[in-house]
Amino acid sequence: MFRSISRELHDEFGQMLTAVGAMLSRARRQHCPPQLTADLDEIRGIAQDALEKTRSLTQTLHPSILDDGGLEEAIDWYLSVFEKQTGIHVALEKSGVSRELEHELGDDMPIHVYRVLQESLNNLARHSRSISARVRVRFSSELLELEVEDRGIGLEPESQAKSRGMGMIAMRERAQLLSGKIEFLRPENGGTLVRLHVPLNSHRRATSTGNL
Repeated sequence: MFRSISRELHDEFGQMLTAVGAMLSRARRQHCPPQLTADLDEIRGIAQDALEKTRSLTQTLHPSILDDGGLEEAIDWYLSVFEKQTGIHVALEKSGVSRELEHELGDDMPIHVYRVLQESLNNLARHSRSISARVRVRFSSELLELEVEDRGIGLEPESQAKSRGMGMIAMRERAQLLSGKIEFLRPENGGTLVRLHVPLNSHRRATSTGNL
């Protein structure tokens, strides 16, 4: 669903706003009074701002890198962006990741796994006070496992974790959609560990059934 909305925004609104900007530029080159020229410049600036926001929204709904490079490349890209934006160093460990396995994930699984990673790191940046994090991605023929761990202040009691509530609920819902399980743990050494398990066999069966 999000992929189709993202595509429509990009193809329809993006092209319309690009056309509006081009028409305004062409009108500006005509012999116009100074006040009209200023108004055209202002309108063109608004159209360009709307175009940039539309492009940003399409990436939020469904990052194009998931389609172009797959889940592994999307994770690499996002961790780089996250480090630049937050200054939090992220160590990435990968095992069993291959394009062959990724081809079996279907259309829905990569975006849900990506969003769990994104929400986990956003919570980490907002709440943990940690200066580093560790992300682990493990593939096998039976299981995909994602872990996000920090050495920050750890999970608050549930009654105090109101600001995290919606994000954690959303992650649980994504895990359920994948017939998987998500855990929010406090390791012995402190901090927080988010662990997502996705059984690949059940996902293949569900995808196969859904395509009948």
